[in-house]
Amino acid sequence: MLFDIPLFLQHNGIWLPILLADIPNILFFALLCLSSYYICKTFPLQKSTPTQLFTVFGLAAVIATVVTIGVGTIWVSFIDELHVGPSVAAAYAPWTTGINALGFFAVLMLSFLLIAAVHYIIIFFQMEQESKQRFYELNLLTQDAELRALRAQINPHFLFNSLNSISALTTANPEQARHMTILLADFFRKSLDVGTRDAITVADELSLISDYLTIEQVRFGKRLQVQKKIDPSTASCLLPPLILQPLVENAVRHGIANLLTGGTILILAQRQNEQLLLTVENPVDPETQTKKGTGLGIRNVRSRLETLYNHSARVDVTKTDLYFRVTLSIPVEENEE
Repeated sequence: MLFDIPLFLQHNGIWLPILLADIPNILFFALLCLSSYYICKTFPLQKSTPTQLFTVFGLAAVIATVVTIGVGTIWVSFIDELHVGPSVAAAYAPWTTGINALGFFAVLMLSFLLIAAVHYIIIFFQMEQESKQRFYELNLLTQDAELRALRAQINPHFLFNSLNSISALTTANPEQARHMTILLADFFRKSLDVGTRDAITVADELSLISDYLTIEQVRFGKRLQVQKKIDPSTASCLLPPLILQPLVENAVRHGIANLLTGGTILILAQRQNEQLLLTVENPVDPETQTKKGTGLGIRNVRSRLETLYNHSARVDVTKTDLYFRVTLSIPVEENEE
């Protein structure tokens, strides 16, 4: 019924009805073979057992073959009823009886399985391309994050306010001014160092954040309070460098800075099953409109996590009239050192 070019050559007198029967049958079978792509996607090689693959594709090949033969038989009968030439069913008779019928059935099944194998090859190359694309995107996002971190570190406003605070302390409290200068230098040094790494520990990230908040506390005084609730088991967990830094900066700039009486920034780190949960929460003034540009840091954090962990990580944002909270959920990865 299919793949019968020799049959066509042997029956020149009925070429028209044979073509009318063959072409739709071949296209129909090709359509069924193309559907094997979705079976390949549902049962990836790396996650399926040989038994599953044998059962699923064996059954699919049998169904595709039976359906094709059944539909082909109906279609041949329809062509014969049109009386466009000699009987096509009679011409196909040698292929539908005896050992030829079994061979024909086997050819259809093998054709379906061959197309499925080709689909697996196509899917493999697609995954390779997607992996390369994610790698390139990660490099671009990492470079962008490093550039943003460097710009934030030498931000004129931050640097001006820090130096202004140091200048005011040189007369009132020279010792504290000296301490402030050391903190500022240490903050810049650590930021430059961690920005070049692929991953750092929670302890390192929190240390950098502590330096930043200590500097800001000199400027805001008692208006800026910090509360930390850190699970000791999270200290050695790895995370992308400077992933919390923009969230804490936003908490200061868009939270504490807009409150006359200031408030407390809450930083949480805990483990929940195989996920590392990191939370930054700050009070907000419901009457203060959000400044233009707010959310850029969160978008960058979300993009980095999606590129690094795909769907295994997420960013949850909660905003009420009293507080603004951002929680990162990252797969736990221990520092082997």
